[in-house]
Amino acid sequence: MRKPMQLKEGDTVAIVSLSSGLAGESDILWRTRQGIHRLESEFGLKVKVMPHALKGVTFIHNHPECRAKDLNEAVKDPEVKAIISCIGGEDAIRILPYVDLQAIATNPKIFSGYSDTTTVHLICLLYTSDAADEEDSV
Repeated sequence: MRKPMQLKEGDTVAIVSLSSGLAGESDILWRTRQGIHRLESEFGLKVKVMPHALKGVTFIHNHPECRAKDLNEAVKDPEVKAIISCIGGEDAIRILPYVDLQAIATNPKIFSGYSDTTTVHLICLLYTSDAADEEDSV
């Protein structure tokens, strides 16, 4: 497996919502902002909230292509050293047709999340492993 570099103070992390839009809902948004503040103040990280990450439950549910676009852009962004899926959910599987698998393979990054985010963890594992290289060469 090709492993990304460890995070250090001053690095940029991207925030995405790949499963649920709950993190962008008005009654939960304070928690999301608190998490962002802690990443900045406690760990010295720069936080880049991707364009669709906080657009709410309805938008996120209705636009899996936008969720994938946020992931693809974060993966391709050389400034971003890690990607955090800020909330779980139940339908990350719907982003799969839109995910740029080649970008994941060529730009390994730290990826963190929980619950439904396991779908994307498996994509990252598969496409950054030596098995992916072997498959490409066959």
